[in-house]
Amino acid sequence: MDSQAIRLWIKSLGLGFAELVAKGTIPNQPLIKPFGQSNWPTMHPVAGVELVFKDETNDLEQVLITLISTVGQPVYTGDLPAPFTLSMNQRWVRSVLGEPMESNGPAKPPGGLGMRGGWDAYRLSTESHLSAKVTFGYLESLAVNNISFSLIKLSHD
Repeated sequence: MDSQAIRLWIKSLGLGFAELVAKGTIPNQPLIKPFGQSNWPTMHPVAGVELVFKDETNDLEQVLITLISTVGQPVYTGDLPAPFTLSMNQRWVRSVLGEPMESNGPAKPPGGLGMRGGWDAYRLSTESHLSAKVTFGYLESLAVNNISFSLIKLSHD
């Protein structure tokens, strides 16, 4: 898999499943809910990449890329769009991208998965998508274990 496919999926955030299949952006394979009652249908077009869709509309909401396996999931081994690499840590991310627009420190999530190093989120350039962000999930060691590209949700107060 090459970085152009990843870039195309990022640009396609917010578009519907049927449109993405018709354009040849994603394969025509069924969406699967990872857990019986989950409300996020997904597709795995390549090992280590999960495309997450909105349940009600089947619009593409998230491109999730696993770089380090934590619960036996496949790891992505292809190319990433610049400046991202397959081996990053929090120090590298912050030195390249600066201060995050949102951040959350270390925490122990439920489910017995052990300690995690938190996450940092950055707005993507408008060249990548007009309203999207990239979020880096960190292990306790602060190595990046996953990268998530998703739409920025606007809040209406």
